[in-house]
Amino acid sequence: MGLEMYGVSEEVAHIQLALRMIHCFLQDAHSKRNTNSAVKQWVNEVRDVAYRIEDAIDTFLVDIEDNRVRNSGVWSKLARLKKPLKVKNLVDEVKSIRSTLETIFQLRIQLGITDASVSGPQLDGELFRPTRPSDVDDSEVVGLDRDKDQIIRQLLDTNISRRAVLSIVGMGGLGKTTLAQKVYKSDKLEREGRFDCRIWLSISQNFDVQNLLREILFSVEPNMRKENPTISQEDLTRKLRESLYQRRYLIVLDDVWKIGLWESLRTALPDENNASRVLITTRILDVARAADGDLRPYELHHLNEDESLTLLFQKANIPIGEPGIQHRTDLNEVARQLTEKCSGLPLALIVLGSILSRRERTKNAWQRVHDTLDWHDEMAKRCSEVLLLSYVDLSYYLKPCFLYFASFPEDYEISAKHVIRMWIAEGFIPRGGHGTMEERAQDFLEELLQRYIYIF
Repeated sequence: MGLEMYGVSEEVAHIQLALRMIHCFLQDAHSKRNTNSAVKQWVNEVRDVAYRIEDAIDTFLVDIEDNRVRNSGVWSKLARLKKPLKVKNLVDEVKSIRSTLETIFQLRIQLGITDASVSGPQLDGELFRPTRPSDVDDSEVVGLDRDKDQIIRQLLDTNISRRAVLSIVGMGGLGKTTLAQKVYKSDKLEREGRFDCRIWLSISQNFDVQNLLREILFSVEPNMRKENPTISQEDLTRKLRESLYQRRYLIVLDDVWKIGLWESLRTALPDENNASRVLITTRILDVARAADGDLRPYELHHLNEDESLTLLFQKANIPIGEPGIQHRTDLNEVARQLTEKCSGLPLALIVLGSILSRRERTKNAWQRVHDTLDWHDEMAKRCSEVLLLSYVDLSYYLKPCFLYFASFPEDYEISAKHVIRMWIAEGFIPRGGHGTMEERAQDFLEELLQRYIYIF
């Protein structure tokens, strides 16, 4: 009484096909999950049945291996199995899975979830834009004065007469927005009086080009906001070019995620060879490179040990010059241990400093924070709105690749080749497309690195 008698091979083939189909539909559901609670529930049910399918297939393959016969084909091996009860249980589970799948696919139709491989790729995270925590915009963030001076020098460089696009790039929490604000509000720019108009735009992931053009135009010509509450994109572009004609402008585009944004705006911003400037902040290196191929992106890096300590004390409400603090070697020792946990990331140091500000200024109190703080919970809660945005923007296929790193312990070293092989083995790399699966996996890894999500 083998698997063949029960028709297991046919049933398994069906659910294997269903598993492949599920992946196609999940891409569309994934893009809709934040706007529809029913879709979110559907995704959870699909995830559960996918696990059941994988378990059933694993059981199927294990039974084959247990009854392996040298030089025999797979189907002849099935006939040799002599475990009726176990086989029947497997058949019942597979049939139950198929019944569940029928319900899931019917619900998919009702929810309007389509096959992403047919309808085309969806942009991830377009509808998610959390409020930026006030901590991130702190004007007193340590270690940015040198960066500010260098950016200002580039903005005021008289050797570049064309409209130049400068980019500040780095992972979430490094202080890109804070640096751009320090530049934008700097006394030096005010004194120089180089720019006829300055405009700041915060870019959402689901940006609307027409709205952005409108904001720029109304910033330059405030009266037009009342006169033209509605205006076409073509007219916006024309009027904006007219308004900026022969004006030297500085436009800051904060938190840009898509390469296409600058391409959509550039035609509306005239280049009169009068040293106008555009300043972009982004987490994605490709966005920075695409904005201006002649200027090297300005990459922000983590704070060094001294800068980390300064910021930590600052956010703990302990002035650096406070009498006695510099001689508190016991407090400094614990502070150094705490800063090591933050890896030089300003956002993490700000969060930690705010926690310490509510503790006594004693070694024991700070040591308890070090020993008892759940670094994967409390810190994550405060940092999540900034850092989660990077994750949300990842494509459907990149998300599991990124999450795979969570299976390794802290400070674990692993080669890129091993990661690529494991991604392929886990089924994270889609079949088809350009190049080999190894080459596509390498592309995935490089994109993750370019997005500055990891702390090294």
